[in-house]
Amino acid sequence: MATKTARNSRREDIIAAAGDLFSRKGFHGTTVPDIARAAGISTGLIYYFFPSKDDILLACCEKTALLHLDFFKQGADITNPLERFDFIVRKLYKSLDSGSKGVLVTYRDSSTLPREVRHRILEMIKNLDNQFLALFQEGQKAGIFRSDIPEMRVLAANVLGLGHLWALQKTWHFLPEIDLEAYTSAQLDYFHRQLLPETREPEAFAPAGLAEANVTPDTTSTV
Repeated sequence: MATKTARNSRREDIIAAAGDLFSRKGFHGTTVPDIARAAGISTGLIYYFFPSKDDILLACCEKTALLHLDFFKQGADITNPLERFDFIVRKLYKSLDSGSKGVLVTYRDSSTLPREVRHRILEMIKNLDNQFLALFQEGQKAGIFRSDIPEMRVLAANVLGLGHLWALQKTWHFLPEIDLEAYTSAQLDYFHRQLLPETREPEAFAPAGLAEANVTPDTTSTV
């Protein structure tokens, strides 16, 4: 048991060191020896845990994906689907805010990865989309969400997509006029207008910041 714990701890050290280096130097600007030095181990030992640098990036993405999925578990005791949705979105956007450099790495560097690796990263994203889709359907069955939610799969994808928009452009496009709380509240207002029955929703509007925002990643973020 102690050996397994030590092995898991060493693996986590590698993932943490790689995530920090990827965020500062980029995936392609980081070498396996760089990661080994940052983790305080030999380069050869890294290959005992990960066959390639691609696998290390996947492990970083998986760690983030598990963190995001855990928000659904944290909100499991909230019986009202709308209140649970708000809780999860606030947790998610706060996490994306603090991990904005990791989001940048995913957008900037993943396009050059092998197709299989890109597909596995996309599967993680779609898994989160499906969790929101299931929550929407739960809200419909409870009679809280409208039965005719427009383009429900698109709306589910928008939850993470608009969180990524903040992470990529918060410094370049939003701050200081719009902070995380204002941005999150505006997006929740947008989602409520799509989810709630028409008799309970104000006049609809486009997602805040999306209509006019240029989607160029924010490379100036220091968070």
